[in-house]
Amino acid sequence: MFKITKNYHFYAGHRNEKLNDKCFNLHGHTYYVTMTFNLPYDPYSGVTMLFSDIDKLVKPIINELDHGLLINTYDPLCKYLHLFMSEEDTELKLVKFDNSTSAENLARWIFKRVKELLPIEKITLQETTSSIVDYEEQDTD
Repeated sequence: MFKITKNYHFYAGHRNEKLNDKCFNLHGHTYYVTMTFNLPYDPYSGVTMLFSDIDKLVKPIINELDHGLLINTYDPLCKYLHLFMSEEDTELKLVKFDNSTSAENLARWIFKRVKELLPIEKITLQETTSSIVDYEEQDTD
């Protein structure tokens, strides 16, 4: 088995309506994502999996988030955004979560989506230059 690491990034807005601090306000981040995969080695080709083949599976998930507004479905603001879109006959890129859009929840969300496609071991999500979250699935999750 080899551990293969791939890096991605995306831009997104969000807020954490459950916090009573600056993160309650709408704001955005450049998120950097590092994923580690456990992949078997193919002695015939000399590789585990082509990096481009990993990208073909992972990039659509990253693109779902890129330049979107990450929002909790239960955030009162969500209702007003839908009203705005209806009244203005426009579409905003809303990425809805069933919980707060914290870095922790975002890392777990990405991990679970990628896990459906690839044997991911770990994800590291960097929200700011000094704020980084690691997520590895445990048996109790």
